[in-house]
Amino acid sequence: MSVWVEKNRHGYFGLRIALKGQRFWVGTKYRDEGKARTNRRLVEAKAVVLEETLARLPLDEALLEVLGSCPVRLLPEKEREIRRASGVTIREYYDEWIQRKTWPIVRASAAKKYRWSIEAHVLPRLGEKPLRDLSRQDLMKLRAELLEEKTFRETKRSLKTVRNIIDWHLRALWNDALADELVEHDPFANVKWPRVQSKKVDPFESGERDKIIAWYWSNERNDYWWVYSAFWSGTRPGEAAALRRGDVDLARGVYSITKSRDEKREGAPKTPGSVRDIPLLPWLCEELRKRPEETSPKDEEFFFVTKQGGPMTDSWWPKRSWYGCLTELKIRPRKFYATRHTFISWALTQPGCNLKGLAEYCGTSVMMIEQRYGKYMRKDFLEALVGGEKSFQSPTLQPTLQTQK
Repeated sequence: MSVWVEKNRHGYFGLRIALKGQRFWVGTKYRDEGKARTNRRLVEAKAVVLEETLARLPLDEALLEVLGSCPVRLLPEKEREIRRASGVTIREYYDEWIQRKTWPIVRASAAKKYRWSIEAHVLPRLGEKPLRDLSRQDLMKLRAELLEEKTFRETKRSLKTVRNIIDWHLRALWNDALADELVEHDPFANVKWPRVQSKKVDPFESGERDKIIAWYWSNERNDYWWVYSAFWSGTRPGEAAALRRGDVDLARGVYSITKSRDEKREGAPKTPGSVRDIPLLPWLCEELRKRPEETSPKDEEFFFVTKQGGPMTDSWWPKRSWYGCLTELKIRPRKFYATRHTFISWALTQPGCNLKGLAEYCGTSVMMIEQRYGKYMRKDFLEALVGGEKSFQSPTLQPTLQTQK
């Protein structure tokens, strides 16, 4: 039996408890204030007292005696029901709720965002408030504080970021509380949000695209096919990272996309329409055939791999390679996801482009393409429509890149 102090990723101290072969985490409202160390010494003192108290009392009673509160998940079932009936706090419910938000129930990135939003911004302000007492006024005050508060980079949060924290992440917790019959009202219903302008897509120019591909051919040959495929297939990075050798048929020139890789976990693609088989462009298929192959590759092995043989990922790989490439080429930095924007915007400029076909090819919707990529549509689209079917026949397309040999 032992108790020690740990700090979470948001800078708040908590108590890690090892008891009877199990480990428990109990958060506190005390934050690391740096050199002063006042809060750390206070939490360390509580850890010593709690360890002594656990020698004579059960865990829930010891926590109530030393900290004045106990997470609902650590209470006996009967006591848990009594506490719920008397009014569980937002912090107590969150401690239990977040345990359910694990992969594969939710995407790993979604669980990460829940923790970041609620632990860092909601619990310090509203954590001790009973769920049933949360009101519209509380949410309005929280919104005003988040908009006014500066981040650690000394910048103000955008309205979109604040709305994600309140209207998406905190509301997800509230919806489950409604389903658990802990609350009956909906304070979110009357919180009005101004319309936020969608962030414009920022594709690479054709010259920039070709320079990037050529750079990888010369400097990072192992990653060359990963980057080339991203520019010329329109797949999401997570979809490409999850491809196995059995999902790629170079004889027929087809990608079979059935899953997506997210935070080192695999699950279903973003939408039901994202499950698809796509024919590869001729020059992409030709380049992929040039990849050095193992003597006896297995279907379950990843198709795109790192130098170390592990699966590619869009979380750490850009930091190691992608942004360095853009800096060296003096190209304005953009996320690796911009390769998908580049493909869609390029496809829209081709004669006879069919919006429905392009949407199905990329696993998205016609509405999304129209909303985000409309400015890239050919200006002669209506003239082509009037001209009849022959106007829609696509000529043989050739990439502008002359691959270095």
